[in-house]
Amino acid sequence: MELGNIVKVSVRTLDIDSSPIQVSVKEEATAGEVLQKVANVLGIHTENLPLFSLFECMEAPINRLRDQDIVPFTTGLSIQKWCFEPVKEEQVLSRNVDTAAIQLLFLQAQADVREGKLHPSPEQRTKLEEYCDPSFPLHGRYVQLCQTLEDYSSVRFRDVIVERDLCVDNFKVPVGTIIELRVTLTGLRLVSGEMTLSIVWSRITSWTNVKEGNHLQYEVYSPDSGSRDILAVQTIQAPYLLSTTLEIIAALQKEQSGPAFHTSQVHRQEEGTVTHWDNVLFQA
Repeated sequence: MELGNIVKVSVRTLDIDSSPIQVSVKEEATAGEVLQKVANVLGIHTENLPLFSLFECMEAPINRLRDQDIVPFTTGLSIQKWCFEPVKEEQVLSRNVDTAAIQLLFLQAQADVREGKLHPSPEQRTKLEEYCDPSFPLHGRYVQLCQTLEDYSSVRFRDVIVERDLCVDNFKVPVGTIIELRVTLTGLRLVSGEMTLSIVWSRITSWTNVKEGNHLQYEVYSPDSGSRDILAVQTIQAPYLLSTTLEIIAALQKEQSGPAFHTSQVHRQEEGTVTHWDNVLFQA
């Protein structure tokens, strides 16, 4: 296709029964431009658009596209929630005006319950089913109940491969082990079989994009011994994992009225690509 041609981009929501949304944009349109057009089709109010983003893939996104990123292809995209500040969601829900935004928040919460990321009690599950009654749906109430569940503001990464032997707090994981990794507002949580290791953000000194693509490393400080261990992981979702880490740290900084990232806290390659980030929330 020649530069300047008009192309149709297909974007799905988490509504498994709906058809993809198709919008017409110029070739090499940015994700922000596509997102705005999708929002117009759905009816999302402009002030609430920052709660959402475009993603590559749907059920297990590979990457979250920033507004300035050129959309890499015309299919395989989804619009999903991109917000780790519950107060922003609560403002939308309490005002109960932007029904399109509330619907997307509901679809996200519903998918999280369906896929087992959130674990409501039997009583809570009954309530959630009541809120989905097609004769009188209460989607905002559904989201508000889900907000009370553990891991609501988190992202789950499955089939993550540990690339180096890891031993932190007597939690040992040999190289090659496949784990589940959760990125939450409190830190990282590793699940291997019946064992779980939680690492708060204040113990993580930095993270590094080791190789182009699917590899990330987190340096973990152990206050009792003073040692620093490396959590090295490989996952096809590495770009999404990195974006999630950066976004959660930014949200926590904002919540604590802390400083933004400074130039001294990132390390760049010669061409300008950032490959290493020092964690401003680290506390020795």
